[in-house]
Amino acid sequence: MRGNEKAKHLIRDTNGFSISVVTYIELVQGLRNKEELSILRNSFKSWSVTIIYINEEISTKAMFLV
Repeated sequence: MRGNEKAKHLIRDTNGFSISVVTYIELVQGLRNKEELSILRNSFKSWSVTIIYINEEISTKAMFLV
């Protein structure tokens, strides 16, 4: 998302992938504003990203707090 063309093509050509909720939270923490959050969420949707929860209750609470 920061201009790496190799990474862009690799992600675009992958038929969906999964990340942990911890990775998601780390990515969100690195964002500068709500516009970047919106871009990240839209990108995840278009890439068919699945977020794997550690424990749904704990993960949901952690995502809300971030």
